[in-house]
Amino acid sequence: MSELHDALKQIGAIDWADVPKDNLGPWMKQLFETGELICNSVPPPPGGTDYEQSKPTQPKPDTAKSAKEVVNSDARPVAPHPEHAGLQKAWGKPVKLNAKENPLGISVYKMAGKDRHGAWFARRQVLEGVSITKMRKAMQREFAESLAESGGPGAGNVRGIGGDRRLDKKEVDDVGNMDALQLSAQFPGPTTPREFIALILTSDNALTNKTSQDKHAIPRHYMVVSKPLTHPDTPDREGYVKGTYESVEMIREIPLHPVPDKAEEAGDEKHELNPVEWIMVTRSDPGGGIPRFMVERGTPGSIAADVSKFLDWACAKGDIPDADADPELQKKTQAADAQQKATPSAPPPAQQPAQQQGGLFASITGAVEAGIEAYAPASVANYTHNYMHPEDDASDSSSSSDSSSAASFASAKDHHHHDMGDHPSQHPAHDPAAVIASTDSLGAVRSTSSTTLPMGSSPHDKELRKIDKDRAKIEAKIHKKQDNEAVKLASHREKDPEDIAKYQEKYDAAMLKLKEKREKELAKLEQKREKEITKAQRKRSVQLNKDEANRVAKERDDFRDQVDMLKRENGLLREQMTDLQRENAILVDKVNKLGGIGALKEIKTEVQA
Repeated sequence: MSELHDALKQIGAIDWADVPKDNLGPWMKQLFETGELICNSVPPPPGGTDYEQSKPTQPKPDTAKSAKEVVNSDARPVAPHPEHAGLQKAWGKPVKLNAKENPLGISVYKMAGKDRHGAWFARRQVLEGVSITKMRKAMQREFAESLAESGGPGAGNVRGIGGDRRLDKKEVDDVGNMDALQLSAQFPGPTTPREFIALILTSDNALTNKTSQDKHAIPRHYMVVSKPLTHPDTPDREGYVKGTYESVEMIREIPLHPVPDKAEEAGDEKHELNPVEWIMVTRSDPGGGIPRFMVERGTPGSIAADVSKFLDWACAKGDIPDADADPELQKKTQAADAQQKATPSAPPPAQQPAQQQGGLFASITGAVEAGIEAYAPASVANYTHNYMHPEDDASDSSSSSDSSSAASFASAKDHHHHDMGDHPSQHPAHDPAAVIASTDSLGAVRSTSSTTLPMGSSPHDKELRKIDKDRAKIEAKIHKKQDNEAVKLASHREKDPEDIAKYQEKYDAAMLKLKEKREKELAKLEQKREKEITKAQRKRSVQLNKDEANRVAKERDDFRDQVDMLKRENGLLREQMTDLQRENAILVDKVNKLGGIGALKEIKTEVQA
């Protein structure tokens, strides 16, 4: 697995002086081969249909008009070279995400880094409903879209990060393109904008025979390799925090229909029905002292959400222009924004909540928010969520597990105190109608009582339901006996009065014995019920105490981390204050030498005015 980590090192940060500008071809080819290895190392989605047996499911190409209309395909590509396929074990099993975080069912993976710069994340999926031609044009146009639009940090972005300035561009025949870009993005809320300097390599001729193992032609594809860049023309901008991201992103068709020659079948579009495989491997650092564990906490869900944002934008466009369709507008916009973006007076207000932004930067903002909600004290997390999601309702309609448990206990108690239904001894024992009426009444009570049974699936709820069933069986037997005795009594009415009196005494004795037996059985059942309720309450109380202790311990540790961070920031501020005071003293000394005390007084007067 060291081969994979060595490959990931190749997409790390680079200085502009180390880029071999006079010999870009071999260097770029090597990076694209590295990107191929990295993408092939990501496991394919589970299940699916073998390549030889797969068929497209869409009747026409590009039928999807939004991400909701794009479907996951069961088609799977040809297995890559064994050297690449053997690396898939390094990613382990997919990260578990709920349906809300991952509505498209994308396979997301996490792998610990070996260079102490954080974990790597990957996603892989196969789509139908959008062609590879449209996907490629969309990815080529993505940064050009924002370069042609003026505004604040990240203006015109498609997936969260927008292009501010193109620092350099090189095109190498039969290899690909290299762009050095100055990018920016804006966190939601009153936070400092982020700046990313990236060296972006793109190619539709990046794959080798290791993808198809010489069994098939190399499929159409498009690869983007992004490396953090240090460039001499991008000094630190005031009002921005520098972040970094490393990534490899690739789209690749599964060629169920081969691409026809230009001279043959020019009007045939079957090849545009081919499913599209989309793979991304990334790692990011938003800068600004945000703890790494907070970023990594929310990255998987944000990576999954990234897909919908891009597909909504790409599918909604009927005809996507080429990347350089408006070069003059891009240059003009970059020149007009140069002064405005150099020193922003204040961060502009966020136009969207963090959850609505997509792309790599959305994974950063989503990761930060998820980390805050998971690790910050409840009051801080609630404030942050309300700020970043003002449209959310403060109340949640779903119940927590604790409230569900409490409802179960309340239901059990209500059922315990429900009227048990006494034997109808107040009616004349010799009146069958009264006995039947009493039986019907008690049956109604049992029916009503059964509706209040706790419907939980815990062992205690099951035991309570079992007790109620046993009680219902006992009462059914008793009332059946009562009915039989009442019928016998009615049949003796036509006989001798002495026989009736004897039978009445016998009947009363039998009913008394039956009542005592019933009361004894019910007392046992009620005792068992009380025991189960008490046991469940005790268990829940212990769990609540344990949860509270864990929460307090976690908050304590978080506050300690915050205190350490504030101490470090305080130390940095003290150092900056010392430097400013020293610079101020030097300036005052020079002003005294050049213009005298009078000039210094004039400056103070102008400042105070």
